[in-house]
Amino acid sequence: MLLKGKPVVDDLFAKTKQRLHDQGKLDGYVAIFLLSDDRGSETYVRLKSEYAKRLWIYADIKFGKDRALDEVIEEIMQCNTDPKCLWIMVQLPLAQHLQKHQQTILESIDPAKDIDGLTSKQFGMHGFGYHQVMWATPQSAFAILDHYELGEIQGKNVFIISQSNLIGKRLSHECMRRGATVLSANHFSSPVKIAEMVNMSELIFSATWVKHLINGDSMKEQWSWNNKVFIDIWRWSDSDGAYGDMAWKFLEDKVKAITPVPGGVGPVTVACLFWNITQIIR
Repeated sequence: MLLKGKPVVDDLFAKTKQRLHDQGKLDGYVAIFLLSDDRGSETYVRLKSEYAKRLWIYADIKFGKDRALDEVIEEIMQCNTDPKCLWIMVQLPLAQHLQKHQQTILESIDPAKDIDGLTSKQFGMHGFGYHQVMWATPQSAFAILDHYELGEIQGKNVFIISQSNLIGKRLSHECMRRGATVLSANHFSSPVKIAEMVNMSELIFSATWVKHLINGDSMKEQWSWNNKVFIDIWRWSDSDGAYGDMAWKFLEDKVKAITPVPGGVGPVTVACLFWNITQIIR
């Protein structure tokens, strides 16, 4: 089964639009910082801007792939103090010269305006259960699973190929909350070890930025594939098109279900982000 994101997006858009209608028009804007020329990031920011426009929300895109650290911090601080700025988003990854300053940049966001949960305060509160919403990226994965009636994971083995603060650790929290047994690896893990843990698991998430990390080459033919669900959370674009961690066209006919890239988790992440805005609107 191909787990397409569009029906999930359509459902979330309708609910978000109705909630905004009930609450009244937002008196303010969302600031989105695009601080790289990463093509995947450019796509996500474009999707966010277009989605906001459909909801009559103003998204102010702050471009700056060549900007110095102090310029970036200064503009974020201006957004922090601007009462019209309701939320602040910093699209990751950052430009190469800013990557070593990533935590400094993220920590400069007022936690009260941190809709992505990128600050340590928001991340810590989420880890202890003091949060109103699940953050958009892991939320999108489970929105897809729940839509296709695959979200019941209590007692199942779940393998997460990511240990990042933004994705891997948050997915782990949600899987544990749902009663799953969680296995974890990252892009430094050996292909043999990753293949072994895929074989042990019924649900596999991957967000490593490694093209077609899961491609079947290292998987043994005698292993059972038809009971496994694969969720690809990463997208990259180049001259050959868009792709993710999983070679979904190869895997589609071999597994129980898989998300495509493009058209899977990415658009749903955007939809979840704006749904969250209506949940914690100030």
